[in-house]
Amino acid sequence: MDESGPPCKRCTERNLSCVLNKSLQTLIEERSQWKTTVTSDLEHIHSALQEVLGRLSLPSVPPLQTSSNQFVPSPQDDAVERDDIGPSCDNSPRVSPRDDALVHVPIESLYQITRLRALRSDDAGEEQQPPPRRSSHHPVSDFISHGLVSVEDAERLVNLYLNRIDHFMYMIGGSKYRDLESLRRGSPILTAAICTVAALHDPMSNHLYGVCSREFRRLMAASMFDRRIDRDHMRALCIGSYWLHDISWTLSGYAIRRATEVNLSSNFHRVLVENNEEAMDCMRIWYILYICDHHLSILYGRSSIVREDASISGWEELMKSSAFTESDKRLVSQMALLIIMSNVRELFGPDTGEPVPRAFATQLSNFSRQIDQWMGQWTTELLKLHQFIGEFPTKGVILHHHLAKLHLHSHVFRGLKGAPVPAYFQDSAVAAVSAATSIVEMLLSDYDIREGLAGIPHYIHSMIAFACVFLLKVAAQHSGHYIDDAVVLELTSKAVQQFRSTAVGKWHLVHLMADGLEKMAMRKIQSPTAFQHPTVPNGAVQASMQYVDSNSTLPPINNGNGIYGNGMMGNSFEDDLNMSGVPFLHFDSGNIDFSFGGFGL
Repeated sequence: MDESGPPCKRCTERNLSCVLNKSLQTLIEERSQWKTTVTSDLEHIHSALQEVLGRLSLPSVPPLQTSSNQFVPSPQDDAVERDDIGPSCDNSPRVSPRDDALVHVPIESLYQITRLRALRSDDAGEEQQPPPRRSSHHPVSDFISHGLVSVEDAERLVNLYLNRIDHFMYMIGGSKYRDLESLRRGSPILTAAICTVAALHDPMSNHLYGVCSREFRRLMAASMFDRRIDRDHMRALCIGSYWLHDISWTLSGYAIRRATEVNLSSNFHRVLVENNEEAMDCMRIWYILYICDHHLSILYGRSSIVREDASISGWEELMKSSAFTESDKRLVSQMALLIIMSNVRELFGPDTGEPVPRAFATQLSNFSRQIDQWMGQWTTELLKLHQFIGEFPTKGVILHHHLAKLHLHSHVFRGLKGAPVPAYFQDSAVAAVSAATSIVEMLLSDYDIREGLAGIPHYIHSMIAFACVFLLKVAAQHSGHYIDDAVVLELTSKAVQQFRSTAVGKWHLVHLMADGLEKMAMRKIQSPTAFQHPTVPNGAVQASMQYVDSNSTLPPINNGNGIYGNGMMGNSFEDDLNMSGVPFLHFDSGNIDFSFGGFGL
């Protein structure tokens, strides 16, 4: 076989020996290299000219419209490669110690006989090789240098992310970078991801969010078929999965697949044996991918991708390593809880519309006890005051405890279609309502949780929304049985006000949640006896940003006073609040549709 590539079309049709293929390949490579070199030379000339004009106090020339990073082959080039060259092969095939042995991975056999480069996997260590860094004298060509976002705005966004938001993801996203300059020279796609998430959280950056988001998606799409991606690219995927609710499912699955290509989890043993910091950094990325994956499984009621192998279940072993940090302690606390939640999901399975079997009552009690034990351990472990996010680590444990209890016990409402909860599940029904109530009350009364609304992952926002809607549904279908309708309306109105008064960008989930939750509650009002003048607790953020949907016909909330006209929720809305597995969290604003099948509602 000619390892330089298959013959061209002409030779194939005439059954001739092809002598042009290798020459054509060489010609295309030389042409591409020439274009790259010319573009790089132009960038140097442009940079020097800009510097001269700046020293002479003269207007600068427009930015270059092309760069070495943006070069895309012409359609003609693509056509030539597709027609004549075909898939690339290894001219010097990789020698493997298993080449003479009986292979156990089928793709290795196919690679050995075809030498197609795309078929072979990289070594586990290949991902760890850092990408070549740009010289400090070489100009950076990105969406900032092209004027889409000013340097001042970009610095503000990056500082917001590094100094606050990243701490909610255990400092995995941008801890290796100090400022905008080092970040831009290190990774364009990580820069775009960080700016996107920061703009989403910043009420002063609504005009920047779309620009940053488009750039992030463009770079992500352009790299889809890259042979190899580095760790900063993986960080960008983690950031998107953690905070960007509209693309998190897509990014999470793609990131996990790329992580398995380089066997990222194999670094677990390197940490245990060598206390290697690079290996520990890889494990942090692997763990945050596990967390995102299982968060999404809970939210969407779908199977998770990452299973509990030794690298996941053995998280306690990592705590003995000298490479383990205080932030890592918070990280593995989430691992411990999600392993319990994974077992819950395996027990209940997907929602088929059938009620939960009575035999599950014992398992419900067992899982509930495990969640209590988890909280007891980690509220003690995470008592240390955090420099940037205060007492949120400890308060977050309590919040996650309530979220897990709601997720667990809400399953007893599955398949009831408004019928009474069986007597043997009454304790779980009460526990579910109590957990949902505690979630909303904690949001309204605890300063650190309220402040954390700007920074926490979209999973927690989604679970808070689930708690609010769950209470509305319970009040509609089981009016006065588990909680007073007036209490539900009061908590709902206060939650709406808190969401609206949170200082984040207008595209952030909390503002979309406020509009949708208010409209949902308004549809359930029947009589003017529910409650009087709900108020936002003292200390709640009020004036930072007031965002009201201009398309909404509802009156704006004003300090939470009488926003529902003192209404009452009744039982005549069961079609709208059916708890039997239909998508129940549809916010009119933003067209967000969460289908929480995993909760059995």
